[in-house]
This record gives sequence, structure tokens and C-alpha cells, in this order.
Amino acid sequence: MKCLFLTLMCLLVFRNAEAQNSFSGELKYKASIFYPDTNLVYKTWEVKLFTNDTIVRVETETPALGTQIYIRNMQLEKAYLLLVVEEQKFAIQTDLTKKQSSDSTKKAYTYKKKFFGGKKINGLKCKKYHLVYSDKIEFDCYFAKSLSNKYLEDYYIPNEDGLIHYQLIEKKQTVLDRSFFGIPSDYKRVSFEEFMKAIGME
Repeated sequence: MKCLFLTLMCLLVFRNAEAQNSFSGELKYKASIFYPDTNLVYKTWEVKLFTNDTIVRVETETPALGTQIYIRNMQLEKAYLLLVVEEQKFAIQTDLTKKQSSDSTKKAYTYKKKFFGGKKINGLKCKKYHLVYSDKIEFDCYFAKSLSNKYLEDYYIPNEDGLIHYQLIEKKQTVLDRSFFGIPSDYKRVSFEEFMKAIGME
């Protein structure tokens, strides 16, 4: 559960030093997971990211928990993970201002810009970066210069089940209503600890 939550958060926490360009609309990714230490893919799924460049909503489908929705307010530094478990609806709250959250992410990886090897992804010109995760795992990721560097276009996230590869397959620029990023009234707002207790996994 914690690894899954971390994966959703990692979609939004990577930064580089270049200027940001605002974006409002939808980014659709193809996610693929590899067997550990191989190039063999054993599962793929789709991830949709909606944003007005201040608030982000990430929707992903999982076999175990169904559709998950992660909503993050980047100005208030608060986030919710919406889950339905045995017909109970939970909005698991996270305070991203806590020092532990930022420190654990910053120390997890280092990166270096590569001057050659850029490519086009879904029509977007992207620059290449080489990333080293926890001084053990190395791979390349790509940023589109025309988008805010809050969003990656091609990247990897280490996971206990293997290496997950995310690649942008569709981009739609549109204005999204702020209500689309709200927490539905029938979801119970809880902390992660309260959620684990509610489902009997404390």
C-alpha cells in the first residue's frame, strides 16, 4: 500500500532547474512494469493526469484496489488518495509540508542533464536527463521544454515489484473546472493510520 501511494506521489515531485511553463488539461501515460533486473514487461496500464497547473488529479487502475484517484494541491501542499475498499469510500489525507516527505524524496535520487540524446514524445521535443536512484539504479528520463517541469514525459520509478516505466501517449490542453479536483462528499477524510485501522491492517 505504501509503495503504491509513493508511486502516485512520485508522478509530481521531480524537479529540474529550468523555467516552468504553465499547463491546463490532460496528460495520458502508458505505464509498464518490468520483471526485476530484466527488460521483460509483464503488465501495462493507463494513467491519466489532469491539472489546472495548481491542482493535479491522477487516475490509475489497479487489479487489487480498482480505480484510485490522487488529488494534490501544489500551493497548499496537501494531497488526498481516494480509495473504495469493500464499499467504503476513503479520502486519505497527506500533509506534504512535513519535512519527512520532502527530505525522503530529495535524498532518493540525483540527476544530470545530457546534452545529447533528446527525442520527440507524442510530438513534444524532450530533453534527456540521467537519473541515479539511491546510488544503485540508473536510467534516463525526459522533459518537454514546452511543459512545466512538474510533469515528466518519459521516466522510471523503482518499485518493490520491479521497475515501472511511464511514457506520455496523449496530451490535451483544455480548461478544467475547479470542482473536478474536489473531494466528493461521500468520501470519509482520514489519515493513513486511520485508514489502515479501518480496514483492519494497523
